[in-house]
Amino acid sequence: MTSRKSINWAALLFLGCFCLITLTDSYVARKAPFASDQRVLSYALLIDYVLVIPLMYWLLIVRKKGGGVLKALQIILPCAVLAWFALPASGRELLTDASLPLKLLIAAFEALVIFIEVKIAYGLVKRYREVRLMESSTAEALRISVTKGRNKPSVLASLIVNDLLMVYYLFFSWKRKGVPSQLGVLSFTYHRKSGQILLAAVFTHIIVIEAFAMHLLVANWSAIAAWILTGADIWLLSHLWADSRASALQPLEVRENQLRIRYGMRIQADIPYDCIARVDTALEFHPDKAESKHAVLPVVTPNVRIKLSKQMEVQSLLFLPRKVDTIFLAVDEREDFAGILREKCNF
Repeated sequence: MTSRKSINWAALLFLGCFCLITLTDSYVARKAPFASDQRVLSYALLIDYVLVIPLMYWLLIVRKKGGGVLKALQIILPCAVLAWFALPASGRELLTDASLPLKLLIAAFEALVIFIEVKIAYGLVKRYREVRLMESSTAEALRISVTKGRNKPSVLASLIVNDLLMVYYLFFSWKRKGVPSQLGVLSFTYHRKSGQILLAAVFTHIIVIEAFAMHLLVANWSAIAAWILTGADIWLLSHLWADSRASALQPLEVRENQLRIRYGMRIQADIPYDCIARVDTALEFHPDKAESKHAVLPVVTPNVRIKLSKQMEVQSLLFLPRKVDTIFLAVDEREDFAGILREKCNF
């Protein structure tokens, strides 16, 4: 079995090789003396981006995690987009006026990518319908549908869940009034006293001003880069307000056998009571760097600290998996929440 440390080194090696290939291709396309041979250059760039980089991704990342070659196809589409931007203008024109065999090859590749995407979408919809029969929360059903059937957590799956739920909370959740209470389940809110809406409003003001200024500044160098940065700011704002909406709809739930944490889009965890070692409360907790290393934090200032008897895997920001031994929360009624939790844990 590959250790976590070796996987990190492999990812670092892949990132370094990717940057080296990208920088070298960019230099050759614009500065090298033989850049005038646009046909050979364009084909060489395409081979690097749609064949060499995906193959390297499979060898260094996917294969070490037990994945098949087809999993490398998930980065071919973004690599093809990068190749298009890397090509000089004359090289793009050469591709649009390519010979019939090359056009047929490109069409076959596009058909393969579309087929794989349709297959993935069909599987997701099918799993969602199955999960929805047992899960009343649409957001929870979406989260489970993407991760269901996976032996190991996937960064790509985590990001897909994050973006799906962001779209759901922003555009399709406004008629909902929260998850209905279940028999024997105690719910606790965490968005009313934490100043979360005010914090989102302040960050929105700052990000809008920063985005406008940066767009004007970067546009003097590259219009494409300026719009990419603006798009990233829009995504950040969307995530901020989707998290605020999720916080209002999904309270903390003290269930019969476990604590179910759905803390906005920041923390997702199911903690059995026999895995909780201690529950502490305070007006404010300020964990130091050493404690934060193996803890998950709610972004706002926490007032509840849950110490676990062993490390457990939770989903943190962007739904990325992380092993922690401490969970910090900011709960509206912290003493009531801690008291009920201690009763359930029998201490």
